[in-house]
Amino acid sequence: MPGMITVIGNLGADAELRDVNGQDVCNLRVGCRVGYGDRAVSTWWDVAVWGKPAQWCADLRKGDAVTVMGELSAREHNGTTYLGVRAQNVTQHERRDRAPQPQHQSRGGMPF
Repeated sequence: MPGMITVIGNLGADAELRDVNGQDVCNLRVGCRVGYGDRAVSTWWDVAVWGKPAQWCADLRKGDAVTVMGELSAREHNGTTYLGVRAQNVTQHERRDRAPQPQHQSRGGMPF
């Protein structure tokens, strides 16, 4: 059974929607910052959202605050370990430093 993880952070780049063998996949880069000042550390997560929910995620933009829940994955390439999540749920959060969106455009979670 794969490990489940919840990642809370901000997108480091706009979402990228692609077609892989006839199925939509949206790739997200989510950064999480732990600590403060000189001791702050950032961890970056590669998130893949498959199927119909990928279309919803395609509207996400750099800086958007999100919570991602899904299966933890790790891969190694040239001695570096890359952490990833195969998302089962993505929720966008309103950021305090941005103006609120009109009610008809707000998004909660993906419609799974």
